[in-house]
Amino acid sequence: MSVRKRERVWYYDFMIKGTRYISRIAGARSKAEALLAEGKARHEVYQGTYGRPKGEDVFIEYAEKVYLPWARENKRSWRSDVYHVATFRAYFGEKRFNNLTPMLIERFKRDRRGSSTVHGNRNGQRKERKAASVNREIACLSKIFSLAVRDGLAGSNPCLQVGKLREANKRYRYLTAEEERGLLEALSGPRVHLRPLMILALESGGRRGELLGLTWDRVDLPQDVVVFADTKSGKDRTVPLSDEARKALLELRASSTSEFVFPSPKTGRRITDVKHSFNAACRQAKIEDFRFHDLRHTFATRLAANGVEAFTIAALLGHADLRMTSRYAHATNPNLRRAIKGLRRTNVVSIEERRAGAF
Repeated sequence: MSVRKRERVWYYDFMIKGTRYISRIAGARSKAEALLAEGKARHEVYQGTYGRPKGEDVFIEYAEKVYLPWARENKRSWRSDVYHVATFRAYFGEKRFNNLTPMLIERFKRDRRGSSTVHGNRNGQRKERKAASVNREIACLSKIFSLAVRDGLAGSNPCLQVGKLREANKRYRYLTAEEERGLLEALSGPRVHLRPLMILALESGGRRGELLGLTWDRVDLPQDVVVFADTKSGKDRTVPLSDEARKALLELRASSTSEFVFPSPKTGRRITDVKHSFNAACRQAKIEDFRFHDLRHTFATRLAANGVEAFTIAALLGHADLRMTSRYAHATNPNLRRAIKGLRRTNVVSIEERRAGAF
């Protein structure tokens, strides 16, 4: 008999392919209920899911109580994950891990892509949510499941069966010399503390986080170098200082009382963000569609225009893959420009002429 009762507790006990499966059946009150449990156990054996986690824990509780503390300790982008988890709570509610199927996550991906962002543009109109934003949310969801699998709370990660959205929002925006002059003029008054920050961004290619977290012990003025820590790759990156960058840093050092190179004028501590002030300066300078990160693009574009090879640009930017650097080199390649400028309408032979055998 595959089920039996011992001291008022039902058990199942069966063999499949030489392996014995025996277990207590919690909650079974009759032989019929015990047989149902035994049949389910047999089915799980044949499906290869026997003994795996049932996924009955509430997903959002794990995300908030386990994942977010982990993210704070291990991820530089943990603040974004706080918003992602809030989104998951609003969408998935109190669903358990085993309720979040690939189909449900596909629906989440579709709904998020079709929704608008909370913040609007300057006209107050909501902006379309970008594919990259949705992909970051799915990546966060996938990481939560990976940790849950590790902790024995989920049997698998359904996000692995969900494809990413195609991202077609790669930017190639850089600052012209005229725009640079206008932006520097706009960085005055209450925004004057951003002026040396912008100069160093243009002269070093540092990312916003690398610059805002820069401390004076990472600036070596006698050697004319700056060392960026907490980089995207996790490795320190040393960049030589240009004359403009050195001048700006010397002026800052003379009056600095903070460990940070670019401290907040109000607190003296690290600036958390410059988005609003920088965007206001761009509006004043009448510069459209420009972000702080585009200063890094400007740095790379100017290097390429001056004939600096891709390997050197990649080293200065901290790129591990030359494909990320190639767009700057290709856009300013003098050979490509000469090829285009050498085109002449008289050199173009029409299809009709070719068919007629004139050429």
